[in-house]
Amino acid sequence: MELLSKPLAIALAAGALLLAAAGVGYLTVREIGAITEDAASAAKQLSDATWTAKIEKANAEANQKIADQAKAVIQIQADAADRVNAASQQLEEVRKRNAALPHGDDIGLSAERVRLLPD
Repeated sequence: MELLSKPLAIALAAGALLLAAAGVGYLTVREIGAITEDAASAAKQLSDATWTAKIEKANAEANQKIADQAKAVIQIQADAADRVNAASQQLEEVRKRNAALPHGDDIGLSAERVRLLPD
């Protein structure tokens, strides 16, 4: 007694092979999809890291420029304060020498007072 006829056995075997091939194909496509997703994720992380590094570098350069400008401002302010102090001291010295001259209450310039003026 034969269980299956020959054509039916061939059809079942062919169906089983097709089903196995479809399963292998599906698994292959799924694996390729997973590999593609991993590669895309890695590329995105690399891009994010690259841009983060560029932004951090630009921020560091900007902060350095700000610090350099602040130092320059402080130096300019110190130089200006020194000049103002020197001018104030010089003016006070001229006033003292002017007051020490005879006839300090006179109006107008005398030769002695003209000599007190800076060159």
